[in-house]
Amino acid sequence: MIHIPAPDPFAVFSLPRQLELDDTALERKYLELSRDCHPDHNRAADTDDCAAVLQRAAEINDAFAVLKDPWQRARALIEAESPGALDRNKKLDPMFLAEALELAEEVAFAKDEAIAPLRERLGAALAQDFAAVAAAIAADDYDGAARRVHGSHYHQKALADLEARA
Repeated sequence: MIHIPAPDPFAVFSLPRQLELDDTALERKYLELSRDCHPDHNRAADTDDCAAVLQRAAEINDAFAVLKDPWQRARALIEAESPGALDRNKKLDPMFLAEALELAEEVAFAKDEAIAPLRERLGAALAQDFAAVAAAIAADDYDGAARRVHGSHYHQKALADLEARA
């Protein structure tokens, strides 16, 4: 099976590669692009044209899914600017991993009265993670940004586990 890389979501939307995007403008651009390639507006006589329209619609939908989520957008930006950075930086610091394991245990055994403060702490950790990703990207440190993105998964998972318990 041949792997065809997904198009750069920033290019699909003709946007500059940057972490911060205006959500309203992004939504407006998505609706405009979707309308322009909607099959009802592009009745093609030939199968190749129809397939191309459907392919473009899929690209737009996929790109929008990436760009509207700040974490996915960060991942796309890192990979666009430094291909392979996410794969190169999967290995995390053992101390961080030990702390993540302790956090997972804390979430698993949290009593009702501890859930709200723990949720707040995890939200703050995720905000710090994202700020660190943004700072690393601004400094063109894509390896550092990639490591922080990978680390954030542990905080995201802990928060999801905590929410599932509530």
